[in-house]
Amino acid sequence: MPLSLTALGLYSQKKNNRMKVWSGKLDCTFHGKMHWELNKEIWFLSKEAKTHHDTWKEMGVKITEPKSPEGYSKVYAPKGYDTDLASIPRFGWVAVAPWDVARPAIIHDVLYGVLRDALKNKTHDEKLVNEMRAAADRVFLEGMHHVEPPVKIWKAKPCYWSVRPFGRFAIRKAGMTQI
Repeated sequence: MPLSLTALGLYSQKKNNRMKVWSGKLDCTFHGKMHWELNKEIWFLSKEAKTHHDTWKEMGVKITEPKSPEGYSKVYAPKGYDTDLASIPRFGWVAVAPWDVARPAIIHDVLYGVLRDALKNKTHDEKLVNEMRAAADRVFLEGMHHVEPPVKIWKAKPCYWSVRPFGRFAIRKAGMTQI
């Protein structure tokens, strides 16, 4: 029987006076080891993504510019998206479990997916792909800072500094394309 993170109550959106930057609860179904499927679209309102909005859009990311607030772009992961939540080795779960950073990791995976396609299809040069990989990693860090419940800085920084050197291998993996 599939298991749903929403059913487990692992994600809830705090009601407060801050601007809403996440679409809400993560709703996905577990289909086996490292295989979760989004039951509904999620989005993240990002300042970092705004700096490369046109490039992300041209590369195939579903990204929009809301009228308000200015200076942000909304990055989407579609319903049906297949994810492993976060690629954290099991021994690392003592400090950071995949569901701790799940929503930022999913948006990060969407961005890496288009970078993987750009390399595979040779639609963009490697220098641009590397610049955009750094931008995707910054979106990931920003997402961890704004998710509810907040990811503690002692968890967020190691996650970010793990994707910076090792992310280059992830965008070169074959057979991981989506969207």
